[in-house]
Amino acid sequence: MKLFDSRENPALSSVLIIIGLFLINFLFLGSIIQLIAMVSVGASLENIMESGGNFNKLPNAWLGMILGQGFGSLVGFIGTAWLYWRIIEKKSWEAFNFSKLPHIQVFGMVILIEITFMGFNGFLQEINQGIVFPEVLKGLEEVLKGMEDKLAETTKFFTDFTSFWQFLVAFIVIAVIAGIGEELVFRGLIMRKILLGTNNPHIAIWVSALIFAAIHFQFYGILPRMMLGVLFGYFYFWTGNIWVPIFAHIFNNGLAVTIMYLHNIGIVKTDLESMDNVPLTIIGFSLLATIGLLFLLRNYTLQNKQ
Repeated sequence: MKLFDSRENPALSSVLIIIGLFLINFLFLGSIIQLIAMVSVGASLENIMESGGNFNKLPNAWLGMILGQGFGSLVGFIGTAWLYWRIIEKKSWEAFNFSKLPHIQVFGMVILIEITFMGFNGFLQEINQGIVFPEVLKGLEEVLKGMEDKLAETTKFFTDFTSFWQFLVAFIVIAVIAGIGEELVFRGLIMRKILLGTNNPHIAIWVSALIFAAIHFQFYGILPRMMLGVLFGYFYFWTGNIWVPIFAHIFNNGLAVTIMYLHNIGIVKTDLESMDNVPLTIIGFSLLATIGLLFLLRNYTLQNKQ
């Protein structure tokens, strides 16, 4: 499927502009938004300065941090997509789609693929976390593990809640806003621009997935996150509709938030960390079933287009 037209800006310069806009919006403006959010829920500037960037102990820390994350994602991802697509290229939001919204069966297949893929992706997570650097790079390994520990601490803080209103806020921020914004940037913009430059959908899908994973700054989660990006990329390429990978992304993140919430209130006993230790039989079944379902989805979408 052709995901670009002759009136679009060149591929390489476009990708660089998109990434530049994202870094400015998410890292610079996002940091300012986070500070404003902390002040708005009761923290003083003196408290913030004394925290050294560790906001967990500040007044109403959870609410301030989740609001900062939410508005930061709005500016960083959706704001980047709006600035580039609507202002620079002057295109409509509808131009992200090259086919009409597919039948509901497609969304059902997407859910089934994502659930089936969890076993193999848990195996990839194990591999990723078990990477050991050579002695000459031990310093880099320590830095990356330090970043990983800090991100894990932040994630635990965000998801360690038992009230339903916190669950709803977390679901909106982590699943809905992130799902829409990240797919607009990484699939709707970056993937299509790489396709414009290479005219090879597989290169576009895999490279954009690698950028998607790398830009989260989490080395020990880069492999499973990249493979999710690959899935989202093929969903977009086969269906030609940006709402399909957006739905897949929201479902993936939303399921994780829901499992964490249900675990916190004692309804389910399994937490996400225990899902990394997957038996080999389940890994094999997960991989084979995912490949089979992907072929079914591809054939189904092609037949409906014809």
